Amino acid sequence: MALSAEFDAYLCTLPWAGSGIDWRELPHRSLALGGVSDDEAVEWARQTPMALHDHVLVIDSASEPGAVCRFEDAVRDFELLSNRPELYMCGVDLVDGEARPVHHHFIERRSFMTLHAHL
Repeated sequence: MALSAEFDAYLCTLPWAGSGIDWRELPHRSLALGGVSDDEAVEWARQTPMALHDHVLVIDSASEPGAVCRFEDAVRDFELLSNRPELYMCGVDLVDGEARPVHHHFIERRSFMTLHAHL
């Protein structure tokens, strides 16, 4: 749970509006998920800083353990990793078998409908 709590602490330093990040002041790109295939979501995510990492930490709560998985699996199957409307994933480097998250390389899923990537 330490990885989730650390990532959540980083996210809490950003501006928020309602139940998600306020993207108006942050550099980002967005993808509306309506009608988007898993392959299209992966291609979109490959154009974000999170794609610099082979692995991703996925969280939906600071008090629950997150999941570390491969980049493509996280983007392709994030709906299977959490049934909560908001979900956050950040890039992870594995160093000697230890997960080292890169918090500022992250994507937010908002209300099951939109992905926002921090640039």
